[in-house]
Amino acid sequence: MKEMYKNIAIAYDGSEGSRLALEKGIELSKILPESKLTALYVNEEAQERTGYMDVGHASAPVTSANVDSSYAQFMPQGIGDDGYRPPREVDTARASEYSKHMHNSIQQQLDAKNAEASVLALEGPVIKTITGFIDEQNIDLFIVGNSGKSGLQKFFVGSISSKLIKDSNCTVLVVK
Repeated sequence: MKEMYKNIAIAYDGSEGSRLALEKGIELSKILPESKLTALYVNEEAQERTGYMDVGHASAPVTSANVDSSYAQFMPQGIGDDGYRPPREVDTARASEYSKHMHNSIQQQLDAKNAEASVLALEGPVIKTITGFIDEQNIDLFIVGNSGKSGLQKFFVGSISSKLIKDSNCTVLVVK
């Protein structure tokens, strides 16, 4: 019988939903022993590149072009030339500490279930980083936990899982 899923990846962020997603991924990897399991976490702060534009007595955040220039075409000429303050320096020590914590947390859960998986740290905007990883690594099943957001919070912030379902080129399993 042909394996249904050969490359399974799990998003982990330390939340209860991601812990459940990791458990489901481990469970599936035991049912599908030929599959490759990868647990990943994304450190969005490490790539935060937001500067500020001073206009009169107000200040507004401006995302740098190297992160997302899709809105640059809509900016009036000359915006950003004066009054722009560059992004703050990224606290690499804090980002490194976060990565160690996440890696250890995932590895402890894998060890407790006697499971093997690659554990990867990625940096960048969460959705773009994960969808890029899915495409580059030919992931055919991506497992993500439900955020537990509801009502207005979900309306304004959205959810990672719903964005991944929309933007991914693979099957996305949302675990509750």
